[in-house]
Amino acid sequence: MSGKTPYQELWAYPLRLFHSFRKNSADLTSNPEQSAPTDKEKWYYPVEIANDLEHADFPQRVKEEVYACAWEYTRCVIPQYTNWKRYVAFMRIIIIGIIAEYNGDLIKVAETDILLGYNLTAVLADLFQGTQIHTEMAREFRCFLLVTADKSSSRRDGLLFRSYVNALAKSPSQWFRMRDTDALIRFTLGAALACNDLDGVWYTEKQMETLCELGATLYDSVAFFKHRAEAETNSTFAYVPSSVRVEAFHQCRELLWALDVAWAGKPEHLIVINFLRFFGGPIHMMMRRYRFVEEGLTIGRPETETVVKQARQHLKLWNRVDAEKCNFRDFERYKDLTARSNELMFSGLRDFLDASSEESCEDCQQRQTYGAENSYAFGGVQLCSKCKELWGAYVRSFPDRLNSVFPEAQRSGGSDCQIK
Repeated sequence: MSGKTPYQELWAYPLRLFHSFRKNSADLTSNPEQSAPTDKEKWYYPVEIANDLEHADFPQRVKEEVYACAWEYTRCVIPQYTNWKRYVAFMRIIIIGIIAEYNGDLIKVAETDILLGYNLTAVLADLFQGTQIHTEMAREFRCFLLVTADKSSSRRDGLLFRSYVNALAKSPSQWFRMRDTDALIRFTLGAALACNDLDGVWYTEKQMETLCELGATLYDSVAFFKHRAEAETNSTFAYVPSSVRVEAFHQCRELLWALDVAWAGKPEHLIVINFLRFFGGPIHMMMRRYRFVEEGLTIGRPETETVVKQARQHLKLWNRVDAEKCNFRDFERYKDLTARSNELMFSGLRDFLDASSEESCEDCQQRQTYGAENSYAFGGVQLCSKCKELWGAYVRSFPDRLNSVFPEAQRSGGSDCQIK
C-alpha cells in the first residue's frame, strides 16, 4: 500500500509530468544558449543570388548565411510579389545592407559605385526603374550605407558619425526621420510597392513619417535587448524611457489593426500593412538572425555576457559598438560628404548634421566618441531624465499624429475606434 488516498493516486502521474515540464522549461530559460543546437543550420536561398558574392573574401559558410538572411528578410517583409526581377534586386540590396551593418570597411559608397561586386546604380535601377520614387529611394539607400558602414568600421570615430549620433538625440521628430533611413523603413515600403508593380502609389511626407514612426516603434520595442547587446546608437528606447516600451508597442499595435481594417480590400495599402505587421515583431520569430530558438522560444530576454561577446564576434551577423579612445579630426572628409548631400544623404540630413554640435540641453551627455563602455548600455547620447520624459510624452502622443493624417483609422469600427 502506498498510503495515498485514491484522489492522491489519481493526480500523482499528472503532477509528475507537470513538475518535469516546469523543470525542463526552467532549464531552457535559465540557460538559453543551450536551449537548441543551431550551429549546423541549413541555409536556403534562391539560385539567382547563390553566387553573388563569388569574388568576395568571405568563408563560404558566411556567404550562405548572408544569402539566407537576405532571402528570409525579403520573404517576411514583402510576403507577396508580382515582379520577380525587382524582388531579386531587393534581395541584393539587402545583401549589401547586411554586410554594411557588421563589416563596414568593405562598403565605401562615397568612393565607388561597385560594392561587393554589385553595380549599385544598376541594382537600384532593377528595383525602382519606372517608379516615381526611383531617385529618392536611391538617395535613401546610399545614405543608409554611408552612415551604417561608418558605424561598423574604422571610420566610426570620425566627424561624420559623431555628428550623426549627436543629431539623433536632438528631438523625437528628428530621431524618427533618421531612424526611418537607418532601418530602411520607407525604402522597404517603396520596394514592396515596386515588387508588386504598384508604381504610381505613394504617400504624402507626413503620412510617410507617421508610417515610419509606427514601424520603428514596433520594431524597437521588440528589439530592445538585441539593440542593447549591440550597444546600439540607433534604438528608440535608448532615448525614450524603457518604462514606456510596452505601452508604446500596445498603442502602435492597436493603431496598425485600425489601419488594417480601414484599408481592407485595397491592394496598395495591403502591401504596406503586411510590411509593418511582419517588421513590427514576427520577423523575430521567423528569421534565424534573431535568438528566438536559442532562447527557448521566447522574445525579449535580457542579454547575457555571452550574447554581448557573440555580438562582438558577429554571430548571427550582429555588430557590437564598443567605445574606443580615439577621435579622428577628418574635417575634409566631412566637408566633402556634406557637399554631396544631394547624392549621399536624405533631404534634410545635412542640416541635422551641421546643427548637431549646438548644445540643446546642458544635462544631456554628448561624447567625443560613441559606443558603450560597459554592458547593459546603449552607445549613443545619454539624455537627462527631463529630456527622456519629454521623449516619452512624444511617443505617447503618437495616436494624434496618426489620426490627423489617416482619419479613416478612427472610422474603421470597433468599440472605441479613436485610440487615445
